[in-house]
Amino acid sequence: MNQGNQFVFDAGTLALNLLNTWRFNGDHALDLLRAPEDVVTWLAAAGLPGDASFPELSSSPPNRRILFDETLWLRQDILLIVQRLVGGGLPPPYTVYTLNRILTESGTSFRLDSLITTSEEKQSAGMQDQLALNAHEHALSVLGVLQPIALSAARIVTEANPTRIRQCASGDCMYWFLDTSKSGRRKWCSMSRCGNRAKAAKHYRQQSEPA
Repeated sequence: MNQGNQFVFDAGTLALNLLNTWRFNGDHALDLLRAPEDVVTWLAAAGLPGDASFPELSSSPPNRRILFDETLWLRQDILLIVQRLVGGGLPPPYTVYTLNRILTESGTSFRLDSLITTSEEKQSAGMQDQLALNAHEHALSVLGVLQPIALSAARIVTEANPTRIRQCASGDCMYWFLDTSKSGRRKWCSMSRCGNRAKAAKHYRQQSEPA
């Protein structure tokens, strides 16, 4: 199975999606990020810039190793943050330092871009290219690649209702999610995974009970 196909992205926020690179395999916890290449694959599956915005990742194995180590440290700190929030506390100061350290490693540049991208469009438009001023985020270092994840974690700290940060109700699932439902009663990481299995198991128990 392709490693990227094992990743899930239905936690409702990027930081919790990173936490969900841990999952149960039978009775054992399985880490889906076991090598630098796994982190690069996860970033691509999450729709985050990697090699394209920071070419040194593809040309420098040491940079990939740094990214790997930093990702695992960030993931551990995000876990500590959400556990503290769910327990009614505040994030430990060193986890706040971790987020701030990463948040400062991304910059914004501005560029005038053409709104017309192909020669056919230019001919049909019959006029000079129209321009738009766009902001472009770029990593200042390897750490900057992780900036969207750190930003997601910072928004959990400052904006999320801690009672909406939950782990799946299934006893054999460790996935986290942010409940953004209107009712606020979401129990499962995904109905197509744990929710349907729980419903099927309940139905089986009911059918097996003596009349």
